[in-house]
Amino acid sequence: MDVALEPYAPREAPGRTISIVLALAMHLALAVFLIYGIRWQSSAPAAVEVSLVRALPESATPPRAAPEPRPEPKVEPRPEPKIEPKPPLKPDIVIKEKPKAKPRPEAKEPPPKPADPLQSMLNKELAREQASLDQHKMTQAIEREQAQLRAGQAAAAMGRASAKWADRINAAIKPRIVRVPGVSGNPEAVYEVTLLPDGSVLGEPKRKKSTGNAALDASIERAILQSSPLPKPDDPRVFQRVLNLTFRPLED
Repeated sequence: MDVALEPYAPREAPGRTISIVLALAMHLALAVFLIYGIRWQSSAPAAVEVSLVRALPESATPPRAAPEPRPEPKVEPRPEPKIEPKPPLKPDIVIKEKPKAKPRPEAKEPPPKPADPLQSMLNKELAREQASLDQHKMTQAIEREQAQLRAGQAAAAMGRASAKWADRINAAIKPRIVRVPGVSGNPEAVYEVTLLPDGSVLGEPKRKKSTGNAALDASIERAILQSSPLPKPDDPRVFQRVLNLTFRPLED
């Protein structure tokens, strides 16, 4: 079998013709749009004519009819706006309550220790000594009170004895005082007298307060010296060597 060999010929790409036709159609459409779509205004604008007309007199103008009154539109009352209550403002700071502390469990007391016999004996001995000391203190307090009472009684007795002795000395001296005429009132004189154990006056009496009358003062001093020895106290414990004697010669 004979096979004829043909030379190699290239094939056309598919759709090439269609793309060329479409490209030409697009260029043609663009040219038509540019020519007829955009109009260039090369002519001058047209002039505007204005005709002036003389106004007619007022008598020539026909009267205009009065416009009919329009009915007033009804105004319906607007409902009052409802004021809605504002929600309560939330505080900016919220104080948190502290959690309550849990109660602590009560501590259980330890069981008492058994008593020590030696310690018990020591406690009893200390208690007896304390009781004896308290009794001694109480006895001393009673003795002090009794001593103060006795001292008070003795002082009162001494005071009574001293007052009695002073009355006896005054009774011995006053009758010997010579009253001076011209002296009135109730003059008072005080003399310091030193005594011996037997009651004798030692030396001259010392005047510590005058009656204001020299003659009356001299009469008191003579009466003291004339009464020597002065009476002694009934209780020897009352005796004093230095006495301050007060005289009111005009007092009955």
